[in-house]
Amino acid sequence: MKLEGSRIDGQPRNAEEALRALDAVADLLRNEGDPRAAFPDVYAIITRRVAQEVSRPDGGVFLEPEWISRLAGRFCEVYVDTVRRSFVEEAQTCEAWRLAHHFGPRGASLPVQEAMLGLSAHINYDLAIGIHDTIVEFGHARDARMLSRYKHDHDQVNELLREAVYETLELLIERHRCAVTEVVYQRAKTAARWFAMAVLRQWRAQVWSTVLAMLSADDVSEKQKIIDSMGQRAAWIARAMVLPSAAYLAGKPLFEGARARINALAA
Repeated sequence: MKLEGSRIDGQPRNAEEALRALDAVADLLRNEGDPRAAFPDVYAIITRRVAQEVSRPDGGVFLEPEWISRLAGRFCEVYVDTVRRSFVEEAQTCEAWRLAHHFGPRGASLPVQEAMLGLSAHINYDLAIGIHDTIVEFGHARDARMLSRYKHDHDQVNELLREAVYETLELLIERHRCAVTEVVYQRAKTAARWFAMAVLRQWRAQVWSTVLAMLSADDVSEKQKIIDSMGQRAAWIARAMVLPSAAYLAGKPLFEGARARINALAA
C-alpha cells in the first residue's frame, strides 16, 4: 500500500484540505481492510466541525479562525506522514506512533483501540509541537494577548470534541462494526462521554502547558528535552492501550500450534 499515486494531499494547509486528506486516508485503509481506518474516520469528525466553524463569516466559536485552520492543516500533515512512514517501513517520529501503526495490520486490534491510539499519539505528542510551530509561524511567540486568544480557541476545540463523542461512538459501531463500542454505547452511553472528555481535557490541558514551556525554552536543547519528555509520556500511554493486542500476538502461535496438533490427531 502506498500514498504515492493516491489522491491524498500530504501537505494540507487548512481545515478544509485536512478534511479531504483524512477522508482519503480513511478510504484507502478501509478499502484494504485495515482496521487503522477507524482513526482517520474519527479524526475527520472533529476536523469537519472545525472546518464548519472557521468557514463562518464571524469565525464561529473561534477568535482566530485563520490560525486554527492553519493548525488543522499542519496537524493533519503530521498524521499523514506517519501513515506514509508505516507504508514504507520508515522509523516513526515517536514510540507512540510506532505502536499505533503496529497492531492493526497484524489483525490484533479493535477499532476503538485504533481510535484511541491515534488520538493519544496525536494529542500527547504531535499537538504541542503543531501549536508551537503555528504560533511561531504567525509571529506571536512573545505576544501575551495573542497567546490568550489562541488558548481560547484551543479550549473551544474541547467543546467540539464533547459534541462529537456520540457521533464517534456511532461511527465505530456502524461503519467499523466495533462490538466493544456497541456494548458501551448501549449500557453506558452518558458515562462513556463523561470518561472520554475527562481524558481528552486532561491531555489537552497538558498540551497547552507544554506549548508555553516550549515557547519559553532558552535554546534548542531545552526545547528538545521537552519534546523527549512528551514522547516518553505518549509511549507510556500507548503501551497501556496495546497490552491486550500484544498478549494476543504473543499467544497466537501457541493457539495455532495447539489447533494444528488437534487437527492432526483427529485426521
